[in-house]
Amino acid sequence: MSLTSCNAHPEDVGMDAGLAAVLGGLAGSVATIGAAFATGWAQREGARITARSEHRRQRREPRYAAYRELIAAGSVMRGHIALSGLDEEILLSEFGEEYRNLLLEDARDLKEKAINVALAGPKKVTGVAMNIDRLSWELAVILTSIHELNTSEGQAMRQRVERHAERVASDLVQHLDNFVLSAQAALDDDGSRRR
Repeated sequence: MSLTSCNAHPEDVGMDAGLAAVLGGLAGSVATIGAAFATGWAQREGARITARSEHRRQRREPRYAAYRELIAAGSVMRGHIALSGLDEEILLSEFGEEYRNLLLEDARDLKEKAINVALAGPKKVTGVAMNIDRLSWELAVILTSIHELNTSEGQAMRQRVERHAERVASDLVQHLDNFVLSAQAALDDDGSRRR
């Protein structure tokens, strides 16, 4: 057997080596470009995560203050409701003008705090805060005007209004409790979960 019959022609071997060199260089270039794209994507993703984390940190501090103020104002109103005897069950017969003004002041204070919470967000906490605002005004209006039903013909209406006031007070207290839990959840959210 001759050497030339078993092996390829020398020109073919040179062409295969050249083609292999070109293909190797091409593969190296593609790998380098791919690595550059992957590195760029990883850097952009890291920067995005860092920016989102910083944004959440900056939002957390004002939220904490707004939530704390609403909880404090809600506690004040809850205390005034308890003083009235409307401890979510029983409504006492009469409130003086000073007390009525106190309830209206509480409702105004809660409104201001609820607006601050609404601006701080997020939506779930805002919804609870707006319900607190609505219920506090409703209760304040009821309790500041109920004395007008102290007539013989107004007694039946007064009893219905008292029962309604009891329900509103109970709802208000429940929303105040729910707000605390919603606020805690919002402050604990580190942004790692997608919505």
